[in-house]
Amino acid sequence: MVGTKKSKSDKKKPVRLLTEVELELMNMIWELGPCTVKEVLNKLPESRDLAYTSVATIMKILEQKGALKSEKGERAHTYSALLSRADYEAMSLRHLTANVFRGDPASIVMRLLDDSDLSSQDMVAIREILEKRSGQ
Repeated sequence: MVGTKKSKSDKKKPVRLLTEVELELMNMIWELGPCTVKEVLNKLPESRDLAYTSVATIMKILEQKGALKSEKGERAHTYSALLSRADYEAMSLRHLTANVFRGDPASIVMRLLDDSDLSSQDMVAIREILEKRSGQ
């Protein structure tokens, strides 16, 4: 059996934390699903003044980071998320826990509880989650 060699470009690059504007666009892409630069641009609030070329550049960077993939269509590239919102949330929390909260997950939860304006419904939901997890 003959094996195939993978080139460096075939290897999946690990996704790094996203910048604020990259995350803003990823949130739109997660909502839209497969989309073009123009569709993302049209979803931006009017108050957000980004040029088409800026959005295209940011989406290309997201592709280079491994968060998006693109397919060439007849008129435009269609971008799809390779990175799910849940995976990015988990990665971000691991990063925060390790680097801001010195590896102590209880500290991040305590900060959330202390500094957030949690409603009584939020507190009930959190309590239920904790009870389910402790009963496993």
